Amino acid sequence: MHHDATDDPYAQIADLYEAEHRDWTDDLSLYRALAARAGDPVLELGCGSGRVAIALAESGHEVQGIDTSEAMLSIARDNLAQRNLPVTFALGDMRRFERQRDFGLVICALDTLLHLPSANDVRETLAAAHAVLRAGGLLAIDIVCPSPDLLAMRDGVVRRQSTFAGPGGTEVTHFVSWDIDPEAQTIDTTHFYDWMTDAGFVRRRTTSFRLRYVERSEAEDGLRAAGFGDVELYGNAQLDPFEPDSDRMILVATRTGD
Repeated sequence: MHHDATDDPYAQIADLYEAEHRDWTDDLSLYRALAARAGDPVLELGCGSGRVAIALAESGHEVQGIDTSEAMLSIARDNLAQRNLPVTFALGDMRRFERQRDFGLVICALDTLLHLPSANDVRETLAAAHAVLRAGGLLAIDIVCPSPDLLAMRDGVVRRQSTFAGPGGTEVTHFVSWDIDPEAQTIDTTHFYDWMTDAGFVRRRTTSFRLRYVERSEAEDGLRAAGFGDVELYGNAQLDPFEPDSDRMILVATRTGD
C-alpha cells in the first residue's frame, strides 16, 4: 500500500513502535536459519524500523528492506547510521516493486501481510515475491492465526499489549482494541499509548487502521497459485507443529526450479 505523509498510520507513533519492538527477538533465530538455508541476498517486505533486517545484516547477510512508511524508514536509517552493514532501506510497495535482482529469501514478518486490504492484494504480493526469488528461494510469512476463539476473545475489547521504556526512558503502556467484521475478515484496530508526565498528567498518542486477517486456506492456495511448490506450515517462530488453535501461522514456501 502507498501512504503519503498525511495518511501514514505509523507517522504519529513510529518512535513508540521502535521503542516497544527494538529488543523483541523471538523470531530472529527463525530468519537467521532461513537466510543460512536460502542464501543471500534477503528482501524484507514491510521492514519497518529495521529490526529484522539489521539483525540479519549483523549476522553477515546482505539485506534490502522496503516499506511504505517514511516515518518508519527514517528510524531504520537512523538505526543503521554510522554502521558498516550490508543493508539498504527504500520506499516501496510490497504488492509491486521492480525486479532489480534475484533474492534467496523474502521475508514478510510480524503481521505485515495483514495490512493488505483485499484478497487480490495478497495474491499480488505473493506473485511479486515469487517473481524476485531465484529457483530454490524461500518466502517466509508470519501472521496471526485467526482462530474463532481468538477472534471472539479480542472483538470489542481493549487489551493491554505491553508496558515498555519509551523515548527518554518514560514508562509507556500500550493498549489495543479490535473491532472485527467476520464477513469481510477485517479488524479495525486502534492503538493507545499512555504515559505519565513529570507533572502527573496522562499523555496519550493514538493511531487507527484496518487490518485484514488471512485464513490458512487463503494463504496456502495463494502461495500455490503464485507458483510456489512446497509450503511448510508451523505454529510459531520456533517451528512447532501447527494446530488450529496455534497463536501464529508461519508459512515457508519454496520457489521451484524454472
